[in-house]
Amino acid sequence: MRIDSTRSTSGAKSARKSSATGDGASFRASLQQADETTRTAPPMASAQVGSVAALMALQGVEDPLEKRRRAERRGRQLLDGLDRLKMDVLEGRDPTSALLKLKTALESVRDDTGDSQLDSLLDQIELRAEVELAKRFRK
Repeated sequence: MRIDSTRSTSGAKSARKSSATGDGASFRASLQQADETTRTAPPMASAQVGSVAALMALQGVEDPLEKRRRAERRGRQLLDGLDRLKMDVLEGRDPTSALLKLKTALESVRDDTGDSQLDSLLDQIELRAEVELAKRFRK
């Protein structure tokens, strides 16, 4: 198919401008009003960085109750290990497994709870576990 000529655009009519009282004016006014209400303040980078830094600092702060729970959990693990050791000895089983678990629990890091009575109690439990380990491994 061959195209010999194309349409001319010279015959097109120019677009008619709307009057200030027509629909175009009210549309333009509503656009300007919407543009004014949706403008926002420029972002404040320093405030955002400050809030992120504050959030990071809060994540680093440790709850005193959580320290106490961890210390109590550690004390229970040591007491359970001592009970397993006692049962193994009473029943004539090899206590090596219980001793190794007790040693591992004893070597775990202990946090200061801030509660002197709890810390004293944990000291006594740890001392008893250390004595049992010393008795069994001195051979």
